This record gives sequence, C-alpha cells and structure tokens, in this order.
Amino acid sequence: MHNQTVDQQTLNLLHRAFEIVLDQHKLSYNKIGISEEGEQLLFLYETNDEKVHVFKWSKAASVGISIGTLAQSVLTPIIPQLRLLS
Repeated sequence: MHNQTVDQQTLNLLHRAFEIVLDQHKLSYNKIGISEEGEQLLFLYETNDEKVHVFKWSKAASVGISIGTLAQSVLTPIIPQLRLLS
C-alpha cells in the first residue's frame, strides 16, 4: 500500500473489520470511517455526541497483513481511549 491509493473495496472491507472489532469490545459509536491521506490511513470515530476523533497509521505498516489482523492491530492499542470517548 506504500505510495499507492487504496481502492474503495479495500476501504469498505477495512470499515467492516473495524466495526466487528468495535462490536466485539462493546464500544458504542455514532459513525466510523476509514480514509486515506497521503502515506497514512485514517480511522475516524464519531461519538454519540457527534465529536469526531481521528487516529492515523502508516499505509506501509499495513502491507502484507490480513484485514482482520490490521483492524485488531490498529484498534487494540486505542481501545482504552475509545472507552473514555464513548
């Protein structure tokens, strides 16, 4: 994914994988989104009070990782923070 645009189908699959991980951890949210910005991918997390929080990670760090594993590896470190936000 380094120096490449991520196709919409992959972004949709990432979005679904993130939803699954959030549901497994019983985290509530209003909306979530996955997007890209240059060399980074973005996880947008909208709380029930409509505040949007953005978490970024490197596209290069995502190469060769399954989508489910990627969702787990991105979300696991920020779950405590997401619990405080939700």
